[in-house]
Amino acid sequence: MRIPVLLGLGAALLAAGTVAAQTIIRALPDDAPRAYLSHLRETLFSIDGRETKLAPGGQIRGRDNLLVLPAAVPKDSLVKYQLDKSGELYRAWILTKEEAARPDRFSPASAQGRPVEQVLPQYDPPAPRRFGAPPPPPADTPTRSTN
Repeated sequence: MRIPVLLGLGAALLAAGTVAAQTIIRALPDDAPRAYLSHLRETLFSIDGRETKLAPGGQIRGRDNLLVLPAAVPKDSLVKYQLDKSGELYRAWILTKEEAARPDRFSPASAQGRPVEQVLPQYDPPAPRRFGAPPPPPADTPTRSTN
């Protein structure tokens, strides 16, 4: 009679512990700015379009607060981050949907919750020239007539 009761009690405690472990409450630093983070190569990252290296001992935490390897960082992840004194990425936290929905006092209001393509300025590269074609005249100098 005691064994089934103890097994039932153990199962209930295990289930309660599992539910408690799934509700992660993490304290993100208030002074950490918000940005879009992408992995470029090795330890090189892009933070809102600016290249920066991962500092020695730098950590990137996922939505579940576990460490994420640099190559496993999803492209254009919304993060809160900290840089070290040399300007390298020291800590980054990939934000959950709930954390991303909260207003951030260090990010401009126009950038909050918007995709990176809408926040960063667009770059339209010039069309490639054909081999051997003369270069176009600079835009600031008037063209001269040969007549």
